[in-house]
Amino acid sequence: MAMNFKIFDSKGIAAKYAADLVRKQMNNNPTSILAFAMNDEQDFFYRELIEEVAKNPVDASQIHIFDYDNNESSFQQMGIVKEQLHRANKNGNLMDEVKNVKTKENKGKLTMLVSTFNADGSIGYREINADSDEGLLSAREVVVLVTGSEKAKAVNRLYETGETQTTFEAANLKAHRMVTVVLDYDAAQGLPADIREYYRSLFS
Repeated sequence: MAMNFKIFDSKGIAAKYAADLVRKQMNNNPTSILAFAMNDEQDFFYRELIEEVAKNPVDASQIHIFDYDNNESSFQQMGIVKEQLHRANKNGNLMDEVKNVKTKENKGKLTMLVSTFNADGSIGYREINADSDEGLLSAREVVVLVTGSEKAKAVNRLYETGETQTTFEAANLKAHRMVTVVLDYDAAQGLPADIREYYRSLFS
């Protein structure tokens, strides 16, 4: 497991940190293929990502986006052209769609999944098959933004559940090689106090 928790004082700061991770990925690899499934976290997150890209412009000429949130306008504000913006099918096979995308460096490979998990532990959206190597876990890197006290129990279950327990989708993230879970203070209450203190930091 390579799961890394980041804990921040507020939802806004947590969203800003997650957005900064994504903007840096787009900047460092201008041929990135990214999937977004932010569900109930999308309002704060996309606002911060648009601001990050506005302050630190990226070359979006080869970036492809798979959008589960139907948030086309946000990505267009970041410079993603319509031909490289794909509305993802929640009931489809993401990797079948990604394989049809060709960029210079990422031929049919999902570079990053940016998602959340819900209060019941489902990843992004319940319909997505998130525990399969043919699904969202095929991404090279995963960034998960989780905020709010209503998700604290799911955070606790994520921490306590073994990675072989596939009935709780969020726990399948533990089998992934590179996952960053970004929490606000309220969601982080689901972690044991000593673990919470260990992972807590201030955005800089």
